[in-house]
Amino acid sequence: MRTSPLPGQISVAGSYMQQEEERTNLRISDHATVGKAVVIEHAGHVSLSGPELKQRRHPLQIPRDIPEFTGRKEIFERINESLAINLETPAIWVISGMAGVGKTSIAIRTANRQSKRFPDGILYATLAGAGSNPADPHEVLVRFLKDLGVTFDEIPGDYESLVTAYRTLVATKAILVVLDDAADTAQVNDLIPTSPRSAALITSRRPLAMLPGAQSISVDVWNLDECTQFLKILLGANRIADSIDEAHELSEICGRLPLALRIAGAQLLRRPLWPLARMVSRLRDEQRRLEVLRADDIAIRSVFATAYESLTDVQSRIFRAVGLTLGFSFSVESVARLTDADEYFVEDALEDLADRHLISPDDMPDRFKIHDLMRLFAKERAVDQDSPATVSESLHRLLQWHLEVLEGDSPSIRKWVRQERPGLVAGVSLANENHWDYLCWKTADHLANFHSVESDYSDWILCNKAGLAAARRCGAREGEALMLGGLGQASRNLNRFNDARSYLEDSLKVFREMKNLERCADVLWEIGKTSSGQWDVGRAMSAYSESVEIYAALGHLPGQARALHALGHLYSEIGRHDKALRYFQEELALAIKASANSNSLSTTYQGMASCLAAAGMLEESIDAYEKAIFETRAAKDQKALQIRLARKAGVLQRMGKADEASTTYEEALRLAREQNDTSGIAWILHTLADKHEKAKEYEEADCLYADILNTAGIDEVPEGLINTLHCWADSYTRRENFGRAIELLDKAQDIARQHDRVPELIKVLLCRSAALQKNEDIDEALSLAREAADIATSYGSAKHLAQCLRRVGVSLRGLDRIEDAAKVYTEKMRLEVLMQQHERALETAQELSSIWTELGDTDKAEFYSVRALEFTREAERVTSEKRKPLESH
Repeated sequence: MRTSPLPGQISVAGSYMQQEEERTNLRISDHATVGKAVVIEHAGHVSLSGPELKQRRHPLQIPRDIPEFTGRKEIFERINESLAINLETPAIWVISGMAGVGKTSIAIRTANRQSKRFPDGILYATLAGAGSNPADPHEVLVRFLKDLGVTFDEIPGDYESLVTAYRTLVATKAILVVLDDAADTAQVNDLIPTSPRSAALITSRRPLAMLPGAQSISVDVWNLDECTQFLKILLGANRIADSIDEAHELSEICGRLPLALRIAGAQLLRRPLWPLARMVSRLRDEQRRLEVLRADDIAIRSVFATAYESLTDVQSRIFRAVGLTLGFSFSVESVARLTDADEYFVEDALEDLADRHLISPDDMPDRFKIHDLMRLFAKERAVDQDSPATVSESLHRLLQWHLEVLEGDSPSIRKWVRQERPGLVAGVSLANENHWDYLCWKTADHLANFHSVESDYSDWILCNKAGLAAARRCGAREGEALMLGGLGQASRNLNRFNDARSYLEDSLKVFREMKNLERCADVLWEIGKTSSGQWDVGRAMSAYSESVEIYAALGHLPGQARALHALGHLYSEIGRHDKALRYFQEELALAIKASANSNSLSTTYQGMASCLAAAGMLEESIDAYEKAIFETRAAKDQKALQIRLARKAGVLQRMGKADEASTTYEEALRLAREQNDTSGIAWILHTLADKHEKAKEYEEADCLYADILNTAGIDEVPEGLINTLHCWADSYTRRENFGRAIELLDKAQDIARQHDRVPELIKVLLCRSAALQKNEDIDEALSLAREAADIATSYGSAKHLAQCLRRVGVSLRGLDRIEDAAKVYTEKMRLEVLMQQHERALETAQELSSIWTELGDTDKAEFYSVRALEFTREAERVTSEKRKPLESH
């Protein structure tokens, strides 16, 4: 179909014109979308003839710019810098990147901005290089010559003459040639102007590295700020302001790809009443995402398909396999396993795909990555084009390879797991979905150690839940018990004590049924540790004690020593230092018998030293600390050394040896700074600050607290940061500077919530409640104390809950809600009995007796008086045992 002449133009008639138009068949289309490769529309090219044609020497063919263009400042700066340099050759830029990344938009904005530098005009052509039918450079040259004023009868017929005529015509001109969507170097090489005053701007999905003189500019997806800015321009700032979180999620779901965001934005423009959350919801389903990302005649799937259809059979097969990989990045070997092909063959094919920007090289050697939307497209192609059996066999080979590597003894296994972790975790879930049960629970079990070392507790739980389902389905009792045990350990590390306890008790039950004594002892130790965290002292004692007995029966000295150390620590925590020290002595005897290394001896002496200090035996504690420090130096454990030095310094301070304590603190701090150990620096400074605060040396304490907050990297140590803010606020509360205290606590509370630091959050809420109570804002104090109690209940720690209930009771009494306070104190007393905190239970029982006397209920008052007497006797018994001479350590 012929195009109608524009006003003021003369249509050229004649059979030659008609034949020429049918042959060239090129017209520039308007640039309508961000990131869309502008395709040359097939229609007749309008031109001039005669004298008017010869006067047309300054073509300005660049499409219009778009107002919502966003970002890319660094690219424009780079082009400006290169244009400022006087070269003897034309400037050539190749802008490359994946489909939809915005290459065309960048080229169009650049051309419009730089138009004054090229007074002889701008030529523009789209070369359709991404598709299977790229434009012929012969046809493009014919049009360029016509647009530069060459008459039809002057246009040569053969290609070489066309090139010569074009080069001659532009040899002295200052002209910009924009070549959009180039296929390869051969397609564009003869279209580049030769004049040093001219330039060529080329966009391509390939970098065209072999194009002489070209500067490569690689374009990546937008960052999050650029995505948000684009949506604000497109949809209006007001619509985005109230939905900034949804805007960020929409950007991430679209992979921050400009074209995908443009399509989603176009749908939102058509539906002004839609909240962004609705579009986000539509796109969350990966199965429908590519289908949803379409607007008018533009669809993400179609744009990607253009590139896919130009691949060879080999390349398309490898591309489909990439869609089956399980992580953000993937290795050459993983694709080789999926395709059951030679690694060198696969690597060559992957390099070809990377050259086409269908995938991209990762930062690690022999690894690649793929955009999320492109991965969905590749997976879609695999499911559509390959049989279900082929896909299943490919995935099974991949997961079998995962297990083989994990079962091996490669010295680089930890590095491999770190690189492959997302794929390994996804592989366990995939194995569960496909009922590859042995593969599932075995892989999960092998990953457990790596999850523990890397603190990947959420992934640990995800894998072990899948592994548990698989083990139960195939009747693997060992697998079931191992999965339950891992779930318990991971849950405890996430401070989910109730869940952890349940999983561990179930694991113990299965191992008992299997009569696997060593596994029973391991799980009992884990139960003891979890129960200690809950302050269920009775269960912790029984679990640790049984663990010691089983390890002793098995002759497992390291396990026995570990359980004895845990018992010593537990008894020391509840003030039973006599028993604690005996357990530490037993541990030391075992360590010597087993010729334990310096690390083990150091840990044993550290436990003894801490216990002796708590018992008030300061000289003996210093002696034990010196032995611990000696062994720690031998083990060359700098982290442990600085901790033991700081704790020794604390004991020296209690002994009144201030100068010696100061010197020891300084050594500990020097070690922490030499190691750039932010947490260690913060802990030591915090210890010093607390010392000054207790002595009411507030100026020195304030300086130290401030030093911690100014320590480099402290933001990466949330526990240290929260504790510093909390303790500093506590100090200001004691000084009755409530405003400053609340300011610090607000910061601490925000950080604790952000990092899900439950124990620290409970402490901060209680401290804030105490400050408000002192400032006579009792209603708000009660509200915070109750919030803390709710969190502590979910957390599962009796100690934390008892502390919260105490604060709730104080606030209730302050509001004269005495009967409500009595209910709270009753639960608090129950928890104190559970924790074997008899002195505190005594205080609570006395408080309850006083409350019920005040309320006139003499029976209840008498009941709690009797309970108080019982707790007094128990406390006296424990105290008398504490006073017994302790054996020499």
